[in-house]
Amino acid sequence: MANTANTANTQTPAPKAESFDRSSVTRTFARLKHEVGGLVDDAGRTRPFYAASKEEAIAKRDAALKVLDELAQRIDTLKKEGN
Repeated sequence: MANTANTANTQTPAPKAESFDRSSVTRTFARLKHEVGGLVDDAGRTRPFYAASKEEAIAKRDAALKVLDELAQRIDTLKKEGN
């Protein structure tokens, strides 16, 4: 009679997939939201905190949104590479 407990132990375990900590992604998006939100709020002020004029605050807000859009397009391109 074969001992099934011994035969089960002789098999090698499957390699574990590398785990990824998603909390770093969450922190990055929270920081982006905070930073861009500050620029959006500043552009709405008559006397901005982070710019010398309202026009400059609006330009900074628009530049930040442009950078985020370019980043999203770049990430989309990365996903499609090699397919």
